[in-house]
Amino acid sequence: EKAVAQGAKLCTTPAGDAALSAMVASLAEGEPDMPPIRVRVYDIGLMNAFTLPGGHIVITRGLISEMSGPDEVAGVLAHEIGHAAHRHPEAQLVRIMGVEILLSIATGTSGGGNTGSLASLAAVLRSSRDAEREADAYAVDMMVGAKIDPTGLKRFFEKVLKEEGKPLNKTLSSLGSVFSTHPGTGERIDLIKPAPASIPLKPAISDSQWADLRKICG
Repeated sequence: EKAVAQGAKLCTTPAGDAALSAMVASLAEGEPDMPPIRVRVYDIGLMNAFTLPGGHIVITRGLISEMSGPDEVAGVLAHEIGHAAHRHPEAQLVRIMGVEILLSIATGTSGGGNTGSLASLAAVLRSSRDAEREADAYAVDMMVGAKIDPTGLKRFFEKVLKEEGKPLNKTLSSLGSVFSTHPGTGERIDLIKPAPASIPLKPAISDSQWADLRKICG
């Protein structure tokens, strides 16, 4: 986890940690067989989240700050729990490789050897589409079961789609963008349907907890 975060600061405040735990508890109501997970927030500006072996889920400061409400973060978190539940090694590899490559490019520490890494990353991305779809389906079922609006995940993907046309620099343009780890975004948006009208929805966490989570990196 620390290796993947590449020296980024772990974000932690008592109130922020409590809000994150409350969000996990809310989601767990929708999936009794949820695997054991541990969620951490790291002070990374890129909007991303990834699952590491052993149920360790990393969310970035950039992701929390870009979301307009807690249900969007809950959607991403449910998606990552889906990867953990299905033990998707290729999806985990995508996140890890993607973040390491992107961080090294962003910080200029890659020593110019990006082309081979980008080509191998592209190959892994192609093989991970099924895993992404499985994690999406898991997330929607989990959110509906927990009475949290599954269109939170849809709104996250709509933000991703907006960003997909904005590569950070020339090197990254060959990767498509930071969000190439989320392949086929438009198609995935179409597959996320609202919860049945008969289900009374509730927010993933309260407004005050959401405010606490947004301040977890200080």
